Amino acid sequence: MDVDQICFSQRQRLTFIESVAYWEGAVDRPRVSSAFGVSENHVTKDFRLYKNAFPDNLRYDESSRVYRPTHRFKPRIGRGSAEEYLSLLRTHVEGQHAAMVPELGGMVRADVVPQPQGRIQATVLNLITRAISSRTGLEVSYQSRSSSKPSTRCIWPHALVFSGIRWHARAYDEVRNTFIDVVPQRILSAKAFEAPSPSDPSDDTDWNTQIDIDVIPARSLSAGQANAIAQEYGMVKVGRTWVWKVRLRKCIAGYFMYLYRLDLEKDPERLIELRDRSLAKRYQFLTSANDDPANTSNGTR
Repeated sequence: MDVDQICFSQRQRLTFIESVAYWEGAVDRPRVSSAFGVSENHVTKDFRLYKNAFPDNLRYDESSRVYRPTHRFKPRIGRGSAEEYLSLLRTHVEGQHAAMVPELGGMVRADVVPQPQGRIQATVLNLITRAISSRTGLEVSYQSRSSSKPSTRCIWPHALVFSGIRWHARAYDEVRNTFIDVVPQRILSAKAFEAPSPSDPSDDTDWNTQIDIDVIPARSLSAGQANAIAQEYGMVKVGRTWVWKVRLRKCIAGYFMYLYRLDLEKDPERLIELRDRSLAKRYQFLTSANDDPANTSNGTR
């Protein structure tokens, strides 16, 4: 297959098929059909094209009616990097759809503020995503902030979270006997095992509980300044006050507070603040609840 000769929409679907199969261990026609809004018959042609071009990459599992990567699998359409899959996943989370965005180009120049490029080992991410998909566990060697040496522990990841700065795995931890945030970059090695989690993901209260946070323009701003900030953050008028209404998972609240500097008691440079200031302390990072939170409540960054 000459990848450069196929149309952009089909290349998107083929990249999606390849990426999901590799990182999650299986992909089927309904998944692709739903992601791109095309018929399953249309998707069948995509799978046939991919199989004919790369016969050693995917095998059809008749019992489960899914395509799985073979032991000889190699990325052929995409790069197969951890960043590629996480970018696809982030696009889905942020845009509420699984279609990949087209490459930027043309006459409009664009740039972004650089973010830390923490490197996640592809093998580690692959084991995490497979464990999430199959609901099994991992034995990991983990270097936490609280210890000078790595420790071995068993975890059962059930979700991935992007904090605005880096990715975390939400997982049940055998050592803490509770659900915590695990930083994939701090996993030095990992090994899969089939044992089911001692606690079901439905028991992760902080993951399953949604909370509401109202963010308003800083009270020190003039009316004109507040109006400008309201437009910048997409706020709506509630009575006489501009409000950015945020609904998020309880376990993400601390990251949200830190990302927007809402956790600081006093900050003359801040342009937004919490409508209910007590929420800052209520949802600060709790070291008792996270093995390795991005930041702690004592001010360490």
